[in-house]
This record gives sequence, structure tokens and C-alpha cells, in this order.
Amino acid sequence: MKRSWTCLTLITALLAGPGAATALAGPANAASAATAVGAAPADLAPGHAPAPGLLDVTDAPDVADVPDLAGEGAPDGGRHHPRPGRPLHVAIGDSVPAGQQSVPPAVDFPTTAALWKANGFVARFHAVLPRRLDCTPGRGRHGADPDHRGRGCRGIELVNLSRTGIPGVAGGVTTGTVLGAGDQLDQAVALLDARNHDRSRRNDVEVVTVSVGGNDVYGPAVAACVLVSTPACVPTLETTFAGFVTRYDEVLRTLREHAGPTTLILGMTYYNPLPFCDLGATDPARVRLLGDAILEGGELGSAVLPAGFNDRIREVAARYDVTVVETFGLLGTGDFVGGTDCVHPDGEGHERLARAFAAALPH
Repeated sequence: MKRSWTCLTLITALLAGPGAATALAGPANAASAATAVGAAPADLAPGHAPAPGLLDVTDAPDVADVPDLAGEGAPDGGRHHPRPGRPLHVAIGDSVPAGQQSVPPAVDFPTTAALWKANGFVARFHAVLPRRLDCTPGRGRHGADPDHRGRGCRGIELVNLSRTGIPGVAGGVTTGTVLGAGDQLDQAVALLDARNHDRSRRNDVEVVTVSVGGNDVYGPAVAACVLVSTPACVPTLETTFAGFVTRYDEVLRTLREHAGPTTLILGMTYYNPLPFCDLGATDPARVRLLGDAILEGGELGSAVLPAGFNDRIREVAARYDVTVVETFGLLGTGDFVGGTDCVHPDGEGHERLARAFAAALPH
């Protein structure tokens, strides 16, 4: 029998301060999350290549269902002990890349967190890499050398350093968390230095996925611009964005410096979940417009935000040749947990995110 958990409400989380607004869904909402996907192997149909450094997911080809990754042979579920001599995919970020709400809760939180990570979008995306990613030694930039295309990346392992939140505890992983001493960035750098700068070309970190920043912005944005409309809305956003840009720049710059020029690094923009939870229940159209403007710029009441949060992500990513996976507008009805959880996709939402990341792989 599944344990009943008590979680904070959204308003409690907002009052807890910046970064705390990602309160986890209550058990009733989590129980409605989509179940694990089927057992067909994953692959990607051919499609046209996106513009360099940017993927428009409206053009993303379909991806077959991927296997349930929670059992034998699952990608690293938090152990972070990859086998020597294997290429790696390293993921850093918050509760979304940690797979939160990708499957219903289990008997206890540690088990649930492991199942979330094993069935979230990062694990589903990782499932396509053995066949879709070219990690042949000496191939140059991924996909750039036609003599080496399509050879695959057999044996690639996933080290998912991202962390989920804990039910009943406000807060979540931010860019500041990732930058903390000994935290995710330091752990990723240690792997990059050990593998990408040794004599072996078969054990490199081939892919890095970075999905973090939502917790930096969500709390201040909702408190100043959504729950109430205040003159401080746009100034609050600009100040919050500026701090995020400084930290996000440090994360991507450090990763690129240690990964080298040929390693594929992918980041992501953000979707708008607000119309699909309790925040949007009474006036989803208003909340949708506000959320869209926060992410992409536009009118916020009587004020105008010239550039949104996603624009800042694109700007920083372009400096370091980081491919941006565009998820704005990708998720909709049926893709979120909903209720008091105004952040996390359900199983269907995680699958859509995985497809977008898979479509970003070089052709």
C-alpha cells in the first residue's frame, strides 16, 4: 500500500521565499501522474536539422515509446559510480530532470525518488543515445564528420546528478545550489577532467544536459506578478533575471571550459505550467498570458517586459555553443500533475520533453 504523504500548499511555498515555490504535488495529484511508458525500444525518425544551437520542437520528429527504466540495467539512479572505460551522459539540474512525478509514488520517498529519476525525461532521452549519438573516437564535432555518422554510442552510461525535492519541505535546486562547493557543477567537472583529458578517447563525457533555473525565477515571479499585480512586477523580474544570468553563465562557461569544444551540451527553455494547476483554475486565460510574458516577454498588466526568462537562457547558451531545446508551448492539457503542483509534468509531459531533447541530437 502506498504511503500517504503530506506536502506544503503552493501559497506556503511562495511565502517561504525565492526558489521555494516548487512545492511538490500532494499524493492525490501525484497518484494521477501517467504510468511508466511501454517497453518498445526508443529511436528517432529522420528529420531536418535545426538551426545551430537552437531546436524548434514544432519540427521534432516522433520518438517511439522507451522502455520502463526502473528495473535491471537502469541508468544511474543516484549512485554516480559509472563503470570505467564507458562513455558518459551527465545531467545536472533540479527536480524536473530528476524525473519528479514521472510515475506515481511508491512505498516510501527514497524508492519514489529513484523511480522518478529512472522514468523521467532525462532517462528516456538517454535511452536513444546508444543508437543516435555518434561517439566514435576521432569523429570531430558530433555529427559534423559524415565518415563517422550513425555509428552509435554503445555502452554509454547516464550519471544524473540532478535532485528532486522532498515532499513537505519547501524549496528546490537552483543555479546557486548547483554552484555550491562540492555540488553538481563540481561533480560534473570532476568527471569531465578525469575522462575528457586522459589518454582514452572512449570514456569521455559525450553529452551534458543542463536543466536548471526554474526555481530561481518561479517564486519571485508568481509572488510579484501572478498572485497579485504590483508595480514591482517588472523590476522584480529584471533583478531576478540578472542574478540568474550571472549564475547560469558561470555554470555553462565552466562546463564548456572543462568539456572541450566537441562535447555536446544541451540546455532548455521553460514551458508555462500555470494554467494547468490551481493558480489558473479561476482564470486560466489571464494566468496563461502572464506566464507566457514572464517566459517570453510581453505585457504584464500596465507594464511591458522587453525580454523574458527564456530569452536570457538563449542569450547565455549562445555564448558557449550550448544547444537550446525549446520547450515553451510544448506541454499542455494532460501533460501536468496539476492541483497544488504548479511545476511538474506527469509521465506524458516527461515523454514530450524527452522527444524534444532527442530531436536536438545532431543528424
